[in-house]
Amino acid sequence: MHRLSARNAIAAAVTIALLQLGGCGGGGSGSGSGSSSTQTTTPSSVTGTVASGSPWVGASVTLMDATGAQATATTDAQGAYTLAIKGMTAPFLLTATDASGLSRPLVSVLAKLPSGTAPAIANITTLTTAIAAMLTASGNLSDLASSTALAKVTLSSVQIAIITLDAILADVLTQNGLQAAGFNPVGTAFTPNHTGADAVIDTLLLVPGANGGLLLASNAAPGNTIALNKQTGLSTKLAAPSVAANYLEPLASLLTACAATGALNTSCSPAIDATYLDNGSSDLAVGQGLSDALLMGARFGSPKTLAFFTRNGKQQALVQIPLTLADGTATAAYSIAQQMTAPVTLANGTQLGWNLIGNQSQFAVSINSRMQRTTFLDTRLNDVNRYESGLDITIPTSRNLGVYSASVSGPGLAAPVWLLSRAAAGNSALGLADAALSAAPVTPAMSASGTSMYRWSWQSLSSTASFAPPASSGVYAAQAVDVSKVPLFATYTVTFYDSNGAKLGQSQVINPGSPLGAAAGATVAWPTLLPDFATQFLTPRGSLAGIQYAMSVSWSSLVNGQDVAYPVNSVRIQASGLTLAGVNGEIDGFAVGKPNNTTLGQYQTTVSAGIDSFGAQTCTNCPFPALTSGASRVVELGGSQQGIGYYAVTQYND
Repeated sequence: MHRLSARNAIAAAVTIALLQLGGCGGGGSGSGSGSSSTQTTTPSSVTGTVASGSPWVGASVTLMDATGAQATATTDAQGAYTLAIKGMTAPFLLTATDASGLSRPLVSVLAKLPSGTAPAIANITTLTTAIAAMLTASGNLSDLASSTALAKVTLSSVQIAIITLDAILADVLTQNGLQAAGFNPVGTAFTPNHTGADAVIDTLLLVPGANGGLLLASNAAPGNTIALNKQTGLSTKLAAPSVAANYLEPLASLLTACAATGALNTSCSPAIDATYLDNGSSDLAVGQGLSDALLMGARFGSPKTLAFFTRNGKQQALVQIPLTLADGTATAAYSIAQQMTAPVTLANGTQLGWNLIGNQSQFAVSINSRMQRTTFLDTRLNDVNRYESGLDITIPTSRNLGVYSASVSGPGLAAPVWLLSRAAAGNSALGLADAALSAAPVTPAMSASGTSMYRWSWQSLSSTASFAPPASSGVYAAQAVDVSKVPLFATYTVTFYDSNGAKLGQSQVINPGSPLGAAAGATVAWPTLLPDFATQFLTPRGSLAGIQYAMSVSWSSLVNGQDVAYPVNSVRIQASGLTLAGVNGEIDGFAVGKPNNTTLGQYQTTVSAGIDSFGAQTCTNCPFPALTSGASRVVELGGSQQGIGYYAVTQYND
């Protein structure tokens, strides 16, 4: 009742203000200042800045008007864009797509054009996306993506959302020198330089909700999240962090300089601390599952702070550091920064008070939220097309010598989850136990599950089909988890064992992504295999159903004619059947290198049997088995955005 009454009070206040102004607003308001009946001149263009703390360079901006007409532009080096809108009809929906693919699209709504000839301002940022989400019943931005829905957006509804957001951000706005009331994120011009409005954007986290929609949080206290929709009220104010938004800014240039020399280790001082340890390595590249050679010449971007916390009496922060490899591939590193005992003055006179110390884990392990859509081409009874969500637990055996198994416990896990060495070739990571375990397995026990994804939520794609997970499984939770109760950036305890079941050590691992339920899969833009390839390779009578040593995989990222699916950076084939050795077994293979963009929205890469995810050949003369009776084939298109792994899986079980 409190939230509803707060929204009603805001609505009344906005209505009174609009009546007093006779429909006229302050000039240049990006929320759509009205014009009186005697003023008919309106702008012929819309301009603004696209940023999520750092500017989005080369982002594609699409404007849709109330009739469905569209205009497009591309942002410059400062994230700025300009669009011609002559003859178009407000309200407008503006969508920006990140050129790097690391972030989900941002949106903005311009309800009404101001009077005059000056370009209308419509920024597209984390803040404007939050405002747009508050115009929907579900918080799902796709609810605005039709001319019918957009035409129903009113100036007063946008004003209500702005006032509500200002109240939620009062402390953050004040900390950064902005008025806690009357700040308009849509129509106030700003520079993406980590001060003022941009510092507010730096502080905020806009993450997917457990079952769809969006959540808003502050990195000062990410456990306090606010669901964004028409019911969002004023019951909560987000906390402001105790440090300036640009406190890590010097790291980008320091790390880029070290990457040029191939020395991303403790010699990269002061950016990397002398005590740095990340996933079992004192080298940043290796700790991130890469190599110094691959990061040679990489360019690092401004770090994004996801969460501040205190550990061992030290103030620390979970950070995301965007980087672009020499071949143009965009990716992100996740690490831990810590406040230094004494700040260091750099050559340009700026001070660095924090540096990277890593997660301090003696073992190589990562845990990420994972969302998967599985589509079956066969007709087996329980092979139901479905969404599944959970945790992807990656423990590479090649970097954890002597580790035979591991258990994982933490939020969302009712009992420890177990992983152990795989029976398959072509995959060097531990696999989930086939059945639930109560103690560390010993040799010669092996995993035949074929997956590192623990599933805690599932949902059929069709209302006419239902999926029931196995009654006793090491892969599925005993019962579906209420993921909304799993905190953001949850910490998990991973315990490692040798082949005799003896404990080797333990690590604390933070999940950098939002916990998701299966229902959120319906909000994802999924890539799809091209039909010809799927038919030829994934059906028993296909021309490529026989034994294959390497396979050219092709897919489309077009959704409703737009290239908006998450960028695919991992392609895997998993095939089970009669191997050349005459036994039933599993052979995996991964693609190496950046996919080829063959035409608009279509991509291709080559997957070779026996090649693991690090590009190493794990076996010789071990092709993918033929798709014959009793065999199975899986093609997996994987990508990552904001710490969440997304995987489109197409499978045939004969």
